[in-house]
Amino acid sequence: MIRLLAFFLGLCFATPLMASDPVTLFEDWARGEGADATAISVLVDGEPIHTRNADTPIDLASNSKAITALCVLTLVDDGALQWDTLLTDALGQAAPSGTVADLVTHSAGIAPDSTQLRMLFWLNEDQPRHEQVTDIVLNRSRQKGTQGAFAYNNENYALLGRIIELTSGAPYEDTCHKRVLDPAGVTGALSPRFGAFAGWGGWRMTMAEYTTLLWHWYGPKGRVGRDPLSLPHIARAEGSYYGLGMNYVTEDAGFRMSHAGAIAIPFGPKTGAFAVVYPFGAVAAMGYDVPVADPARFRALSDSLDSALRPR
Repeated sequence: MIRLLAFFLGLCFATPLMASDPVTLFEDWARGEGADATAISVLVDGEPIHTRNADTPIDLASNSKAITALCVLTLVDDGALQWDTLLTDALGQAAPSGTVADLVTHSAGIAPDSTQLRMLFWLNEDQPRHEQVTDIVLNRSRQKGTQGAFAYNNENYALLGRIIELTSGAPYEDTCHKRVLDPAGVTGALSPRFGAFAGWGGWRMTMAEYTTLLWHWYGPKGRVGRDPLSLPHIARAEGSYYGLGMNYVTEDAGFRMSHAGAIAIPFGPKTGAFAVVYPFGAVAAMGYDVPVADPARFRALSDSLDSALRPR
């Protein structure tokens, strides 16, 4: 099932890997996790520097949430929504007493996560299940979360997917293409396998295009990257935040932004993806065919890539 694997990254200690070439670092790491198929793209100052299988489409799993968050951001920038828009108003029906910003930061207090068991039955569908998840959430007799407290839950981004559909009056995929992918100059599509998970885990694109998208939006001159704490975020620990579909960890030069995700369907498909945006102008995106579950392993990979890519 989809899990957020990266929100522990700022809290976990791990020993960096030993190789110095970024591609070798990643592939050694992935093989150690049991992966057979891998892909990586690394940009430095917006230019591709290190790649391997970077033009192979990869299921982004929970890294899809960045696309959803960015799509909402553009609707806010255009005045169609506000971060403090109540869910009742955004969804057009009675809803929990949260806001759009609460959904983006996983602090709306909705729980439990109804998507985890249902994703098995929604495989190979081409239509997002945002509306169905929204109905489940809104018809729940009581929410088991605490509003204002960070609690990662795919339902938050399923509701955002539904809000995008209702606010734009157009399909989720079309709206996010127009507002997020097109401005970054990239293509992508909902996954043939996981398209039903659209807003919370259904996108598919090459690592070359995903790094380009991240650079455009989260890079130092991007709409998010130039001042991430001016946008909705929630503190998770000292110097660590969750913002627009990404985790932010404070560093001397700015923020290291990262996110990882995995899908592991019992007796079915498995996939994983990990991305890091470094404050010194490097972006790395990686895909692999195993669902990695150890947060310390991501910290080790992130730190090792930092050492290999940081300007001397």
